[in-house]
Amino acid sequence: GVCMLKLLKYEWKACARTCLPLYGVLILMSLISRILYVIPKNASLDFMLPAISSMLYMGVMMAAFVVTAVILIQRFYKNLLGSEGYLMFTLPVTVTQHLLSKTIIAVVMIALSGIAAFLSIGIFADMSFGTLFVDMIKGVARSGGLLFGLELLVLAVLGIADMALFVYMCMALGHLAGKHRLLMSVVWYVVLSTAVQVLLLLVMMGGGNVMPEALADAIVRWLDSTMQTITPMDAAHLMLRCCCVFALIGDAVYFLVTRWILVHKLNLE
Repeated sequence: GVCMLKLLKYEWKACARTCLPLYGVLILMSLISRILYVIPKNASLDFMLPAISSMLYMGVMMAAFVVTAVILIQRFYKNLLGSEGYLMFTLPVTVTQHLLSKTIIAVVMIALSGIAAFLSIGIFADMSFGTLFVDMIKGVARSGGLLFGLELLVLAVLGIADMALFVYMCMALGHLAGKHRLLMSVVWYVVLSTAVQVLLLLVMMGGGNVMPEALADAIVRWLDSTMQTITPMDAAHLMLRCCCVFALIGDAVYFLVTRWILVHKLNLE
């Protein structure tokens, strides 16, 4: 437990020291852009300054997402697959803990980048963000949708972890190649992401044709009877929970494949 906390702290510091100031700059740039749009201006500077600051703001937003992704990828690659691997795997920490710490911090950093972007857009668009957020929470609470909000939060966490673990798995698979490991990681990413999309499409379009007829009929009958007895809100809850289960299965598969490669097939540079 203590080792895991130290690992998380070390990982957080390595990512946050670059990312957090960048998110701060993003929010500051949105504020500057907003001020430049609303203050009275000299006619000759009427358009130029707000336009330039808006372009800078959009540039910083793109940079925030790109830098976050690059740092998370670099941390995994250097730490576990590259030059620092020898040191990292001598620590009294399991491979599972290494992988968990990387995934947890990835989820936190991606979520923070999203929140920073969300806030900056609110400032830039001059929405009374605090009021809007409080009204939204009150509306959810009144409709008994706190569970709905919790399910969405769980789905968001599992979905972000899914993205991070999929990238980690592709990097681990790319590492199995003797040469051009980074290039092979990209190849694995393209191939596997395409394969997953095609598989999902086939399941959605022709799932009934693939599975046995009796099973397909039973599922259709169950769905028909369920939809007649539950409210639209219950149906939404059911759909969200199904999405959470699928995301969790994806997380587990990507985690276990990556862990197996790190345990059994690691060949450090």
